[in-house]
Amino acid sequence: MANKAKKSKYPEGYIGRPKPMKTKTFEFHKPTLKNYIGFGIFLIIAAFITYIAIRLINVEKQHELDFEYYSYDAAKQPESYVLENNFLKFELDPATTQFSILQKNTGHVWYSNPQDSNNDPIALGKEKNNMQSPFLIKYSTINGSDDIYDLYSNSIKRQFYNVSKNGNEVRIDYTVGQMDREYIFPLAIYEEELNQYKEKLSSSDKRAMDRAYHEYDINKMKPTDDVEGMLSKYPKLKDEKLYLVFENIQTYLKEQMEKIFESLDYSYDDYLRHKELYKENNVKEVPAFNISVIYKLDGKNFTVDIPFSEISYKSKYPIVQVSVLPYFAAAGVNDQGFMFVPEGSGAIINFNNGKTKQNGYYADIYGWDYATDRKAIITETRNAFPVFGVSYGDSSFISIIEESAEYAGITAEIAGKLASYNYVRADYKMLHREQFEVTTRNTSAQYSYEKGLPENEKIHQVYTFIDSGSYVDMAKEYRNYLFAGEKKLSDTEIPFSAEIVGAIDKVQQVAGIPKTLPFSLTTYSESAEIINEIEEMGIKNANIKLSGVVNQGIKQKILKHFKFIKALGGKSDFNKMLKDTADTSAKIYIDASVQTAYRSNIFDGFIHYRDAAKFASDELAELNEYSPIWYGKLKDKDSYYLLNPRVISNTTDVFAKNVKKYGVNASFRDNGYLLSADYNDDKRVSRAEIKNQHVEKFEEIKNNGTSIMINGGNAYALKTADFVTNMTLHGNSYAILDELVPFYQIAMHGYRRYAGKPINLSYEADQLVLESAEAGAGLYFVFMNAPEQKLQESSYTEYYSANFDGWKDNLSSLYSSYNKEMGKVRNSLISDFEYLSDDVSQTKYENGYKVIVNFGYLDFTTENGVVIPARSYKVLQ
Repeated sequence: MANKAKKSKYPEGYIGRPKPMKTKTFEFHKPTLKNYIGFGIFLIIAAFITYIAIRLINVEKQHELDFEYYSYDAAKQPESYVLENNFLKFELDPATTQFSILQKNTGHVWYSNPQDSNNDPIALGKEKNNMQSPFLIKYSTINGSDDIYDLYSNSIKRQFYNVSKNGNEVRIDYTVGQMDREYIFPLAIYEEELNQYKEKLSSSDKRAMDRAYHEYDINKMKPTDDVEGMLSKYPKLKDEKLYLVFENIQTYLKEQMEKIFESLDYSYDDYLRHKELYKENNVKEVPAFNISVIYKLDGKNFTVDIPFSEISYKSKYPIVQVSVLPYFAAAGVNDQGFMFVPEGSGAIINFNNGKTKQNGYYADIYGWDYATDRKAIITETRNAFPVFGVSYGDSSFISIIEESAEYAGITAEIAGKLASYNYVRADYKMLHREQFEVTTRNTSAQYSYEKGLPENEKIHQVYTFIDSGSYVDMAKEYRNYLFAGEKKLSDTEIPFSAEIVGAIDKVQQVAGIPKTLPFSLTTYSESAEIINEIEEMGIKNANIKLSGVVNQGIKQKILKHFKFIKALGGKSDFNKMLKDTADTSAKIYIDASVQTAYRSNIFDGFIHYRDAAKFASDELAELNEYSPIWYGKLKDKDSYYLLNPRVISNTTDVFAKNVKKYGVNASFRDNGYLLSADYNDDKRVSRAEIKNQHVEKFEEIKNNGTSIMINGGNAYALKTADFVTNMTLHGNSYAILDELVPFYQIAMHGYRRYAGKPINLSYEADQLVLESAEAGAGLYFVFMNAPEQKLQESSYTEYYSANFDGWKDNLSSLYSSYNKEMGKVRNSLISDFEYLSDDVSQTKYENGYKVIVNFGYLDFTTENGVVIPARSYKVLQ
């Protein structure tokens, strides 16, 4: 106990004898405007500092959750836990929580962790610990400093976990951290309650208890015992003796006390009550976490569940990422096979490909969450479907993330860098955060975190085992998952879509004053002419997307109201366009954005603080475009706002109501492609919740008889989508990748219409045609009526090759040729895919046709002597 400080007769901080004060007479002056302004500024600054202080306090408090300490008792555990069915046998070692899965049809055994990782010749100690862990936890601090806890050294090795089995599931509860083991007995207790426990004890147990506690009696305390300090912490000490556990109590005595109190029915709630009473500051606070996992077998599937409600963390150390089974099926340096990642339409990374100087693979499922700010964008990583996998010879699996894919990113790495193993896994973002500045004088970063994990959500990951090592069979398994029970398409032509651009924004002179106004690229009547010409070319059942035709154009105002554009001819000309195209076979869609608002104000029904989503910093989600040269924000260009989910629901309803009213269909520029949360502390909506909202709205629109077109093709939107445009056919050619494969298209073809990027806007139109032929895709173009010169002094240079008159001859011949050839396989399922050489691919279909595509610049001759000209394709039977 600290010694009591000697009291000084002078006030604290006094130095020397006080000097007499000089007095001065002050005159009262009436406050000036400057005084009022200064005082107002002072109040604003004070309010801001108070706000920041509250946020910092909230960062401390908002994440505090109930915390439990689990312990492993080997004596109470079986030698192993086994789950088994006709296809799989799961066996878990409770001493390590590592497990194996036997795939019975092939005899292949899959391991949760590398079996000899402790002897890895290149791995350092930390990586060896990682490889022996079933999960990795990344945590942070208010200053944004991140670290990773492996479960091997921070839980399993310390025996901070519990394993149990209930029917066809095995559950493991982990306590993770470098804290001392928490023993369940009172840290502080008053005499009356302690005596109630002692009455039930033997003499030897009473003596043990006396050795564990220090007695404090107010009547026997010395002046050096800081009586005042003790009374301030323990007010009842003035009336009753207090017993505090000795600070240096030995471990054997802690264990003895825990057993004694356990025999007295001492509960964990009792422990928490006494812990709250204990006011000494000798308990070291370190990062600590709870996480629980449930393993199950379901036919050929192995499922992993991690309920968010079972994840706990200390308030000072918010959890920011969880890596699930990070080394499941990891391949060693002598293994042969590959990892599958969902880059673009799919990609292969061969085991031990030797690319140890290249960056590993990472991409976000469904792309970036726009409610999380970015200072710069170098590469926009996104995966449209939540699947990864591993293949060994005659056995493989795909892992489908059924729940919480919205928070996941796929990571893959090869052997020879940090360790001697190849692995692919899903990393899940937990608490989202934003950096903010407290003051300009404070140079250290400060971060604000979202208010706890989403409620009633969980990670649900399904590993489906396949009795084949082929990525085509892996894709077919995903096809079964996506479209089980659905009927195939029965189209008479290949899918075709033409986007017609109506209005863009452009600075124009109004009475000599520059003003940003809608500028016509294609009026409604001109759109009718283009649609009719497309029909006359023999392009039947064209899917026409009218973009930039409502609410001021491409950079659209908030869709609280549905207004046609006067510069395009207004409502009357739009109706006339529909009448003039009524006899065509074309299906017309209006394209609109329901998630964002450009140049919108109160007169448009938009109030920033009411309608915009928020970042985790509680700032409004005001977004910018980014420079393709220096990658930073282009703050001189129009910013726009991400809308909150309540408003998105409203704008979606407005859009759906009006397309139904005019007898057209709905093309969503954003829903089905962009997926963003709202981190408003008071009205938080998680990314999973907004995804479910989008799906529900799609179903409502579809059930109302309206067709739906989307961009990109996020997997959750496929159920209701009639046409997917702007699908990525070939993803980013990262150096770590070995092959790009049409995995997603193998799963989709015959069930959904899809097309890649606009062919006429590409710098290599023939490349996109070849990619489309390889993937069985339709064709997609973007047109406008205006000549290219009209785009000068605008920010829409991407439309320079969109003039319809300049393209219509090429369009007619290209479509005619493509439809004649690819029409042979338009509704058939893809049965196989392979590379015949580095530049030549072959896609086979169930109806007996095959498409051979030569991406190279030299002719290619098949084994049967068929010549495939350079930069061309052929459909053969």
